[in-house]
Amino acid sequence: MHVQECARWYSAKSGKTYVVPRYLYGLEVQICTKADIYELEKLQRKIFRQFLSLPERTASSALYILLGAEPVETILDRNMLSLFLTISRLDNAIEKKILQWELEIGKDFTESFINRIDKILNKYSLPNPKEILENPPSKYKWKNMLKKAINTYWSNIWKEECLIKTTIKYLTIQENPTENPHNIWKAARNNQNDIRKAEFKSRLITGTYMLQTTKAKFSKNQISGICELCTRAEEDIKHFLLDCESLESVRLKQMNKLLSLTELKGGGDKANYKEEDVLQIIMDCSKLSTTSLSHLKANDLIEIEKQSQNFCHQMHKERTKMQTR
Repeated sequence: MHVQECARWYSAKSGKTYVVPRYLYGLEVQICTKADIYELEKLQRKIFRQFLSLPERTASSALYILLGAEPVETILDRNMLSLFLTISRLDNAIEKKILQWELEIGKDFTESFINRIDKILNKYSLPNPKEILENPPSKYKWKNMLKKAINTYWSNIWKEECLIKTTIKYLTIQENPTENPHNIWKAARNNQNDIRKAEFKSRLITGTYMLQTTKAKFSKNQISGICELCTRAEEDIKHFLLDCESLESVRLKQMNKLLSLTELKGGGDKANYKEEDVLQIIMDCSKLSTTSLSHLKANDLIEIEKQSQNFCHQMHKERTKMQTR
């Protein structure tokens, strides 16, 4: 299926199923340096940016969060652990005896297979190699343990990045982020109109939509950051979505639809949202875990996300139209 005709997360999922296993085939038994993994991840991120129609400057963590994808580093770790678990279940096999021997000689050979496995298990806070060799977990138990450990590991790293990088401060880390596409792309059906809206929302949520403050930053203030439409204030994300008087007619119409749906899904009561909460609902409603939205089901959040995408896209269309007059 052509990438322009299907949701991007579906394209990424297809790539994970059919492409990634081929270009990483056999690497679990080789010693990959950090430089090797970096080059593989650079290629992976380039492909993801093409899937999402995002620029080079997009935060790496945002690509994985939006698509619900694993970094190459973790795919290689998973493959190595899979091989290790397979061997650990082969009682009396020569391969298992070799691993037990490597375990006995300890840290003398830092690049031995068992020592590399030990580092991986420690990274994800999993049982050590000795415990697993002596008492291998069942396939079902191991699958759940590894899934939880990997998602916890990357959730913590990406949450930290979202706190540090202001461009992605509105982006939510969803449950099981390495295998669960973000609501922005879950809300997009396989048609060009929905995909166009999700692409635009992805640029907003990653801070790569070209507002006047962004232009000013990249031009080292040779270009003014003042909004070209109303000329009253700097055009940042808040001004564009909430404050610009020139966009007020479109904003009011779309905002009423969005907040009415949000109140309906939240229980039907009239809500008095703070300005920062309204901005967060527009950008990514699933992040408001401390409000009346905290109890909403996944489908409710996706419905709100769809309406949010309509809001953002209509604002973008009106802004573009006014700029070209």
